[in-house]
Amino acid sequence: MTNDTPQIIAAFVGAGAIGLGLVSLLVILTFAFSRVAMIEEKISRPGTSALEHRKVWGNDPLGRLMRSSYVFTFLVLRSLPSNRLKRSAAQIGDVSTRLPVRLSLWGLLPPLCLFGCFIVVLITGLFL
Repeated sequence: MTNDTPQIIAAFVGAGAIGLGLVSLLVILTFAFSRVAMIEEKISRPGTSALEHRKVWGNDPLGRLMRSSYVFTFLVLRSLPSNRLKRSAAQIGDVSTRLPVRLSLWGLLPPLCLFGCFIVVLITGLFL
């Protein structure tokens, strides 16, 4: 084992995280976005920001990423036990809406993978 072994391992882990992050970004922008739009329709009610985000960000790639991030934030905040966080989720959409588990997973897993890969790239950057 040489002195460069940790750096080589970090480089391969970082490259793998970049690759997996790009794949999850591609999934968010293509396959998962139709499900994210369905979640937006289900949680939207008058006075919530889910309807406004759709108008502001549109349907281009950056808009799809932002809308997916808002849905991800809503699903995470809604599931946490704090009442304060549930009130924040209520500003985005209706927290009492029942969503199928498969639909929720399409809104949670691809962004979670993307954000996790970003964190891994940042950590491996410390070793290089």
